[in-house]
Amino acid sequence: MSVLPSRLTVKEICLIIVLAALCVGSSYALIGLPNVNVMDLIVFVTSYVFGVPIGVTTGVLARAVFGSINPLGFNLLIWVSTVLGGTVFGVVGGILGRMTSEPTGKPFNLFRFNLEMGLWGLVLTILYDLFTNIAFAVAFKVPIAAAIVSGWLLPPWFGILHAASNVLLFFFAVYPLTNAIRTFRGGENA
Repeated sequence: MSVLPSRLTVKEICLIIVLAALCVGSSYALIGLPNVNVMDLIVFVTSYVFGVPIGVTTGVLARAVFGSINPLGFNLLIWVSTVLGGTVFGVVGGILGRMTSEPTGKPFNLFRFNLEMGLWGLVLTILYDLFTNIAFAVAFKVPIAAAIVSGWLLPPWFGILHAASNVLLFFFAVYPLTNAIRTFRGGENA
């Protein structure tokens, strides 16, 4: 039994594959910038447009591939935690996409939408980093509090960089990326 819709068009399947590949490729391209990535954004937007099953599947595939051949090394527990932890972006993106696709009768406020997306980027990143920092503590037998504090507050401030970059990416890119995918998905008449 498949969790994916049975009536995906070839165009939609290709777009999903391209988005998963973009997640992986962009993660390799940005490997020199600690904890700055566009994978979270792409998974969120994919789910926002296509729904939870497709967004989560795209994210799981992308994180599984990147984590398996990560230039920074491989650890099974860290790999599992990043794959599972990253699903939060897909689940919430799909839920929000479903909630906001309903007409509300109010005029659209782009700044408010961008602000809400930036805040969602912050909240989801904090949850993801908390989950993966706990997995790091377990994997390397470090006290959980030490892993969380060192991940956020000690140089190079991985958690702060991750959260700040996601706030900016979600604020500036969710709306245009969502529109681009919807336009591509629907053709010229979208």
